[in-house]
Amino acid sequence: ALLSAAASGADPAAVGILPPALTRTWADLSADVNDNRVYGNGLVLMPHLQAYLNGLLGALKTAAGVPDWPGQVYITADTTLNAHSSAAGNIYLNMGVIRSAQTEDEVVAVLAHEFAHVYLNHQAAYDAHGVAEAARTLGQLTMLATGRLPSGGATWTGFDSVGAANSLTHASILPRWQRSVEEEADRVGATLLLKLNYSYAAGFKTFLERLATIEQREAASAPSVDGSAATHADAATREASLTAQVLPLLPRPRPQPRSAPWHAALADPQTAEVLAHYALTLRIDEALRRGQPRLALELAQQASSGATLGDGSMVLQLQEVMRRTGFSADDRIGALLRNRDWPEKAWAALYLAATLIPPEKQQQLAKAYLEEQYRALGEPPRAWPDLLAFYLSSRSDWDRMALGTRCLLNGKFSAACREAQLTPQQKAQIEAQNKARSEQMGTNLGNKIIDRLHLKR
Repeated sequence: ALLSAAASGADPAAVGILPPALTRTWADLSADVNDNRVYGNGLVLMPHLQAYLNGLLGALKTAAGVPDWPGQVYITADTTLNAHSSAAGNIYLNMGVIRSAQTEDEVVAVLAHEFAHVYLNHQAAYDAHGVAEAARTLGQLTMLATGRLPSGGATWTGFDSVGAANSLTHASILPRWQRSVEEEADRVGATLLLKLNYSYAAGFKTFLERLATIEQREAASAPSVDGSAATHADAATREASLTAQVLPLLPRPRPQPRSAPWHAALADPQTAEVLAHYALTLRIDEALRRGQPRLALELAQQASSGATLGDGSMVLQLQEVMRRTGFSADDRIGALLRNRDWPEKAWAALYLAATLIPPEKQQQLAKAYLEEQYRALGEPPRAWPDLLAFYLSSRSDWDRMALGTRCLLNGKFSAACREAQLTPQQKAQIEAQNKARSEQMGTNLGNKIIDRLHLKR
């Protein structure tokens, strides 16, 4: 809690109290959107629904007293029940939220929670999450400059201690801090929801209960020994805590859920077609499991047509079904390249198309194509690990060295860039070294405890 208050510049707000808006430097809007086009399967083209969602965000900004703040709502291809916001003021709703929500109240609750992160400037605190990784990278560069290299054997070094501290910070301290940040966003989001006279029961409560059901199902299939690394408190706990704080403030009579505006927005023909095509994914997976490749191909072709002809997720799905049904690499590349001229480019589809080009053509044709797409997306750093992996496979050594040096200086992606440049043999060697170091660290710690307690070895 101390970290979040220091980072945001305001004490955690109680429900019903809106802290003053904070001044901040906004991140670049275009670069932020392009970063999300590289992440996962990118964004989904749904202009009518996006305009409707931006209207809801505008109402939240006005309720918060900051109607002129930048930022828009975008829809991501991610089918999980989640959303995120950025330092540019943008909010990204996952397709899973769009498909599951039943009322406008629920959608506004999710938007209000994410806008609260923006309002409280939580992104500045999240950026501090990269400090430990940046320190590790600086330590590596310092060692390189002084001629000292990180250990190549199984012995524990000072460099390894930096890495251990980094891992401990990320896996233990920061997640607990992040949970308090999420609870702050719940409280401020609920305050805005109440100011706009939305139904709390149909909004925050319904969404958190839906999320809790999913969490319980996942926990039953993959139980966790220790919840210390969770970044959010579990949804059931969040719902119970928030409801207890909101109940005394609820007006009477209670606001009625607003389902009609939401269903009207979903009824837009283009929006409805996109949702119908995304809904085919489960049927495609089922057809493949049942050994019905022809049916799977027919459904995948339908899913990648019309309003989703070049959609990143749909063309990726189509090429995978084509791969399983014996289509050539050229045919699969053709399906993926539908995304090249699509209004919403998806880096995952563009990158896969380049990797499918025959090796003898990768240094020229594929490299030129991939770098063209990289430039079209504004040269986003999130694409660096993929580019480095491509340069490694295509033996473009000079390009790999130049980009690798640049990436090492970027704390956010330096670890991924290091990983991307490793051959399979190097990865296996590092795994063996890490195992040996871990065992040595445990032995050293045990010896220190024995010495401290004056026990016999």
